[in-house]
Amino acid sequence: MSADGRPGRSEGHSRVLGLNDGVDALRESAEFRGPVEPLDGHEHANDHFALVYEGREERFAAVVPFLRQGLEAGEKCLYVGDEGSLETVADLLRDRAVDVGGAVESGALVFESVQDTYLRDSSFDPESMMEVYGAEIEAATAEFEALRVVAETDWILEEGVPIEAFMEYESRINDLFDDADAIALCQYDRERFPAEELIEIVRVHPHLIYDTTVCHNVYYTPPAEFCGPDRPENELDRMLGTLRERARAKASLHEQTATLRRHHDLVSRPDRTFAEKLRRFLEVGCHHFDLDIGFLSHTAGGVFELVDAVGPHELVQPGRTADLSGTYCRRVLETDGVVAVSDAPAEDWPGERAYETYGLDSYIGTTVTVGGERYGTLCFASREARGRPFSEAERTFLELTAQWVGYELEREQRQAQLAALNEMSRDLMDAETEAAIAEATVDHAAATLALPLTAVVRYERAEGRLGTAARTERAVDELPTAALSETPSGPLWEAFTAGETRVVDDVDVSGAGDDVTEIAAVPLGSHGVFVTATEASGGFSEAALEFVETTAATVETACGRADRERLLAERERALEEQNDSLERLNRINDTIRSIGQSLVGASTRGEIETVVCEQLADVGPYELAWVGDHDSVTGEVTPREWAGAEKGYLDATTVTADERTTGRGPSGEAVRTHEPQVVNNIVEAPEFEPWRQAALTRGYHASIALPLVYEDALYGVLNVYANQPGVFDELERSVLAELADTIAYAINAVESKRSLVSDEVTELEFVVGDDDLGVVEIASETGCDLSLEGIVPTPEGRPRVYASTRGAAVEDLRATAVDLETSDATLVSQYEDGDEPVCLFEATLGERSLCETALRHGGRPRTLTVSESAATLVVELGADADVREFVEVFADAYADTELVAQRSRERPRQSPTELRATLTEELTDRQLEVLQTAYFGGYFDTPRGRTGSEVAESLDIAQPTFNTHVRAAHRKLCRQLFESGAPDG
Repeated sequence: MSADGRPGRSEGHSRVLGLNDGVDALRESAEFRGPVEPLDGHEHANDHFALVYEGREERFAAVVPFLRQGLEAGEKCLYVGDEGSLETVADLLRDRAVDVGGAVESGALVFESVQDTYLRDSSFDPESMMEVYGAEIEAATAEFEALRVVAETDWILEEGVPIEAFMEYESRINDLFDDADAIALCQYDRERFPAEELIEIVRVHPHLIYDTTVCHNVYYTPPAEFCGPDRPENELDRMLGTLRERARAKASLHEQTATLRRHHDLVSRPDRTFAEKLRRFLEVGCHHFDLDIGFLSHTAGGVFELVDAVGPHELVQPGRTADLSGTYCRRVLETDGVVAVSDAPAEDWPGERAYETYGLDSYIGTTVTVGGERYGTLCFASREARGRPFSEAERTFLELTAQWVGYELEREQRQAQLAALNEMSRDLMDAETEAAIAEATVDHAAATLALPLTAVVRYERAEGRLGTAARTERAVDELPTAALSETPSGPLWEAFTAGETRVVDDVDVSGAGDDVTEIAAVPLGSHGVFVTATEASGGFSEAALEFVETTAATVETACGRADRERLLAERERALEEQNDSLERLNRINDTIRSIGQSLVGASTRGEIETVVCEQLADVGPYELAWVGDHDSVTGEVTPREWAGAEKGYLDATTVTADERTTGRGPSGEAVRTHEPQVVNNIVEAPEFEPWRQAALTRGYHASIALPLVYEDALYGVLNVYANQPGVFDELERSVLAELADTIAYAINAVESKRSLVSDEVTELEFVVGDDDLGVVEIASETGCDLSLEGIVPTPEGRPRVYASTRGAAVEDLRATAVDLETSDATLVSQYEDGDEPVCLFEATLGERSLCETALRHGGRPRTLTVSESAATLVVELGADADVREFVEVFADAYADTELVAQRSRERPRQSPTELRATLTEELTDRQLEVLQTAYFGGYFDTPRGRTGSEVAESLDIAQPTFNTHVRAAHRKLCRQLFESGAPDG
């Protein structure tokens, strides 16, 4: 019951009150300041105390905590005294925060007077009181944990009860308290009881409390002796035995003190190694136990190994091993405590395998624990039986010695672990990758770290999962990292994502070793998880887990260092690549700039191609550059210009753009797709197989084929070969592709120019019947005829076109919803010619118009006439232009197209005098005079030298007449220059 009085009795009663329960309250009380003798070895004495006090303070310093402890432990507390002291005790309990009212109400605290107990029959009757206390014990233990009694005894003197009779009662009640959940404290006032009576009081109580000191009563006489007929002789034997035991105890204490001094001196010697100290400890232990054999064993995996040993036994020598089941230590490990036998034959040890093997008649041993894990045993033995049992002091000495050995072994282990970690750290510093770090880690885990079941699990970023990077040989079969890494509930995955260590004590995982007891997973930051398992019976100790985490931290640090070095190396490589790219870009830009300058001055296609090939072949790492022409009939790509280390390569190879194997290379693909094609490693490219040997023989290792395309017109294929693989990366191919576009544009420009200025031209006449063509559609709908009058190029944008219609009114033309492939159409003029309306329009050419298509591909439209069913277009090309290519492009642009005529002609050449005569032959004499006077008089200068009025006055004509003559002369000159029949000079 607690201090508030609530019952605490549990079902299924067994004895819960022991000897120490009576002294714990005094030992822990702030009021009770005296020593409490350890009661070890007196566990069979009953729980009956005599409190011999001097003064009120000393009395209640023991009584109050004694009662309070009973209430807190759920016991029933019975206090027997006179009326005055009962209220005093209640008040003192209240002062100690005890709920006296609640305890009394619940029956946990009972105050009884002497008159209602000891003197209930008006006189003291020992037999009656025995019955009272027997009934109280039975009633109390039915509801509460136990019965605790505190009784006053002053009434004995007041009532004249013979002390001999009461002491006989006190002696007999010891038998009542034996093996019962009851404890009693009898109070005796030393100032009131005579000394001879107090001597009797001392004899009948197993335990005494005097002068705030709790002690085991060596003068206690058991009831059978105290009340028996041979009391004097028994008391003499007891006194002599006590003196003997006291002498032996004093001698044992002296020996223990000397042994402890030797222990202290040995432990404090910094100049001795652990091995030296251990050997000396074994020798000291043999002397202390009076035995001739001492040893420390290491037990693991069922094997018994002697770490060190002293003594003459041939089987107990350092380094010897045996099956653990056949040794004395088996019993020690099974009990996990001290096992001692002083006479093995007397205790039925013969017949056991260990006894038959070693023949040790006396033996004492205990377990040695290192870092919370069982290491082995520390034992002392002899072939001879020991003359006396092993005492508690000797057992304690062995346990303390085993603790020291365990501490020293742990220190040695930690030093070894630290050395192993330092060695591993040095090796990890040399590892350059996370994979190498993982391999080095598991190598050390198995060899030096004593972690045979270890793996490093890496986070595979691309897959977003954990994967085993490396593991020890045993871990392959006994540590199922894959099952433990499953997402999202695998313990390794949980440890990784939470960033916290996870210890798996439920190792019922498929693939786990039978002896594995726990698995520890320690995250390695963003790198993965360090995982290791133990086979220790208790799993990972605190020290072992700390070492695992320290090891993981070392691995994480190494991974972080490798990451930083990798990033630094990548940055350095990126910087080198950027520098290389910059150098290459500068090289390419210089080449392109040089080619661009050369293209400006080139006047023919051949000159352009020659310049390009020579400039590219002159720049490393390019070895050869050539431009091929595609024949759409034969499918062959024929070299037209080349430069560089050709070495007969072009003669030795055939390139096509068809479905043959010779058409599957980069040139053929470039012709078909109009996209650049790159082979960065000729050795490995299967599509380059037809030319591989010839290329590699001449030192070509990479190739790029660049189609020369402008406005869907293919002007050929530029092929460039390099002397090393991997040259044509994204930057290089992008720049070269832009160069190819520039080359194609330049070729188109020179061919267009050639069509304008060439003395010899090729004239092509096309008939286009495409119904979707706007000019054909409008002619068909309105019945008009449409003719090209002229085309005026513009500095920016598309050319302006002038066209006339005949046979349809403006309203009819505007009423149609036909797309003429022009924009900004404007009516310039309209008039009647006979009965037919004639209209002149101005417009901007659209991208799909016939004239714009011809101009875009290097042609010069000469005439365009459109009737109801078709359009007829006459185009001039330069004499060296690729006619076939132009025809193919034009036919691809319009569905129903037919080349009806192809003519070659020369433009007439004229001398300056002939040109001047031709231009002025239509001018009248007066118009020529007015034009010359105005020109030489400064009328056309900016600013004008003379105004129109001043020129007219010098000619003696009116200004309107001057203006009319100037406009007429301008019109005639423009007609000679720009109309279709005008001279070409």
